[in-house]
Amino acid sequence: MITLRDRLADLADTAEQAPGDDHLVPGAAALWERGVRRARLRRSASVAAVAAVVVLVAAGLAVRTDPPAPLPADVPFERLHLPEQVRPPGTWSDAEAPAGPLAAVGLFLRTRPEGLFGERQSLEVFGVSAVDGRAGWLDLPGVSVESQGLVGWFALSPDGRWVGWTRHEEPRRAGASAPQVGWSVLDTTTGEVRELADPRVRRVVDATDLAFSGDSRLLLTSHEVRSGPGPRSHRFVAFDVRTGERTVVEQPGEKWVPSFGSSPSGIVWSRGQTVHRLDPLTGERRARPLPQSVVVASWGPDDRAFAYVGRRPGAEGGRERLYAGRSVAEARDRALPLDVRPGQLLGWRDERHVVVGHWRTTVRVVDVVTGESESVDLGSAASRYSAPLLAGDLWQNPMVPAVEQAGGSDPRRPYHLGAAVVGAAALVGLLWARRRRRVRG
Repeated sequence: MITLRDRLADLADTAEQAPGDDHLVPGAAALWERGVRRARLRRSASVAAVAAVVVLVAAGLAVRTDPPAPLPADVPFERLHLPEQVRPPGTWSDAEAPAGPLAAVGLFLRTRPEGLFGERQSLEVFGVSAVDGRAGWLDLPGVSVESQGLVGWFALSPDGRWVGWTRHEEPRRAGASAPQVGWSVLDTTTGEVRELADPRVRRVVDATDLAFSGDSRLLLTSHEVRSGPGPRSHRFVAFDVRTGERTVVEQPGEKWVPSFGSSPSGIVWSRGQTVHRLDPLTGERRARPLPQSVVVASWGPDDRAFAYVGRRPGAEGGRERLYAGRSVAEARDRALPLDVRPGQLLGWRDERHVVVGHWRTTVRVVDVVTGESESVDLGSAASRYSAPLLAGDLWQNPMVPAVEQAGGSDPRRPYHLGAAVVGAAALVGLLWARRRRRVRG
């Protein structure tokens, strides 16, 4: 039987004899040392490959895109602009909310990495800077976007400084609805969040849409009180966003819930064929009856124009139309031609031009004197889940081109590629080592 020692001796006959090793088979010492060195190299290569894979996995778990440095929040109004298109952050972006006034607030799908290859997705609220157009995710405590959506539950002030939303309790389980307990506002220039609440109501029931007053000082809403269900049990309230002070605009008892409007100062709302206006500092109230049922009404800059969306009174009111003029008297029954169905009054470009929207997807800038209109295309990926909210005052400044947003691709791709290369190299090394062992055997 030929033993391993015999084979080693046969190979060693042709190898150089190691000095000082006369007691070994000639050349065996050098051959042995060379084999030991090769074995050590194979083990080192395998250990290095495994270590590299471990490092790549750890990096994949921790990888994040670095958000850009925040800009100063206090900038002149002339430097604030609406983008020509509202573009959300890239779905993989980790950019935080930009400091300073926002041009728009919207909803978009956010993707987060889990491990080296996994991911999870959720709808989240983002804001677009009115200063430089960069977008980032808003951290709004007490928000459950998956069950709420955007329209009706959120509001952006006309000057872009404040974001308001309905505040909910933490749900008891994932995906469950949670009761509303109040409202909150975010000051985008400081990052401060203020909680607002009706002290006599522990849980808010049947709250209506949120809106800001035209001067961005008050958050407006109405909600049901304990006197019983139905529209006549709603209380109309306004919260000062700086102090949290609550003003009761109307006590329960009205047949209709208010439809919020705007003006350069005070609170505007409509109900039926009447537009109401309140100065919260003096308590002065005015009511202006109109021939049409009012959907929404707005005064222009310095009260030098008036516009409202209305339809014929009654259950069969028909199609909404835009009524506008240089005063309330002129606008009362003066319908302007428009090629789209008006749904909102988004703001004013100046005292002659009102911005009319059809749920913020189709926009017309209308001259209230001549009736001529200009189309503005705001279509973008940001409208996929909900039409974004826009800062109405910024229509007075020129629009600027949209900014390309970072974070559109998985930041772990370089690590995936590196892991694949290292893994392939390790596999080749292991196969080579295994083949060498078979040859020697």
